[in-house]
Amino acid sequence: MVRVKAALAGVLLFLFVVVCAPTLVLLARTPRGRVEGLFGIVIGTGLVAGLIWLCAPLLDTPRPALAGYVALGALALIVPLSLLAVALTRTCDYGEGPVGSHFLKSEPAVETTGWADIEDEYVWIVIRLVTRLDPRIPTFEARATREAVNELLNAVATWPDYRRLARVSDGQSWLLLSGRLDPRHCYSYRPEPREPCERFGLFVFLHGHGNNYLFFIHALRPLCDRLRLCLIAPSFGYGNWEAPGGVEAVMRATEFGVAAFDPDPARVFLGGISQGGAGVSRTAAARPTRFAGLVYISPTMEPDVIRSEAFARGWARRPVLVIQGERDGNVSPASVTAAVEQMTADGVQVTEHRDPDAGHFLFFAKRDELFEVIAAWATGATS
Repeated sequence: MVRVKAALAGVLLFLFVVVCAPTLVLLARTPRGRVEGLFGIVIGTGLVAGLIWLCAPLLDTPRPALAGYVALGALALIVPLSLLAVALTRTCDYGEGPVGSHFLKSEPAVETTGWADIEDEYVWIVIRLVTRLDPRIPTFEARATREAVNELLNAVATWPDYRRLARVSDGQSWLLLSGRLDPRHCYSYRPEPREPCERFGLFVFLHGHGNNYLFFIHALRPLCDRLRLCLIAPSFGYGNWEAPGGVEAVMRATEFGVAAFDPDPARVFLGGISQGGAGVSRTAAARPTRFAGLVYISPTMEPDVIRSEAFARGWARRPVLVIQGERDGNVSPASVTAAVEQMTADGVQVTEHRDPDAGHFLFFAKRDELFEVIAAWATGATS
């Protein structure tokens, strides 16, 4: 079942590319993005024309010659477009500065080729579409989210730390199509030391539904700089942390971060956004002693996991922060309230931040405010 869901996610990603191809041609931020849009148009046109030509006899209709010519033309165009795409690829590396991209199955690797800017193109298209078409998102939040994501993507495109960094999303769709959720990958970030041999803490951050987008690393840098935390952001499927292997992926990345940065054990935190909340709960129940505190942001809270004996026993009298918008249309605020009540009843030290005006995108729309909340909580949790 897990493999079927992964393959379905891969198919949906492919269909999204085809459907959004004309928009990508018009709104792409880079030449490579426009080529990707042309690919989508050609492939989509060829598929539709080919299906019309193949299925016509089933409807007792003569095969239309035009559909056959269009399908053949699209097939012929794929070759020059592929050559153009190859010409626009660039050499990627795994990071020699404060930001790293780690493929843990084959570390250390030297370099690879990729079309890393395509990830940013799709993120921008998705954000623009979702924030304009979803009526559940508060108007101010939709506008602020577009502005924030645009700023983050511009930073990722221009800062030297990210310019050549290999992205996990380059091959993630193919992994999903083959039913594989675990790319054995994580991103990392280390603040600039303020003094020789400074000992940092560690923040392990789990992405939500969607790929493990690099702009999350840039978004979290100010928080990590302030709290003196290194950052590890593992990748897993389309955010399917509830699937088998999810906890193992979190712990593999965590242990990689511990080995790389030797953090203060009293300041190792696990957090997640949206569906990443499922991974936080499951990992926290399985390995409670590895983490000093948990951070949930607009989280999916699985009742069976939260009320389990393993979670209650592992987190009784220990600090947990829950951040939620009351106008969240993706995650029910009532489900978060029920989880908080269950944790409180089990003796967990829950700190709750509820924003009455915010929706599911408060991480982007009110990031500075959220970071103030997290910083105050983390300082108190380790004092």
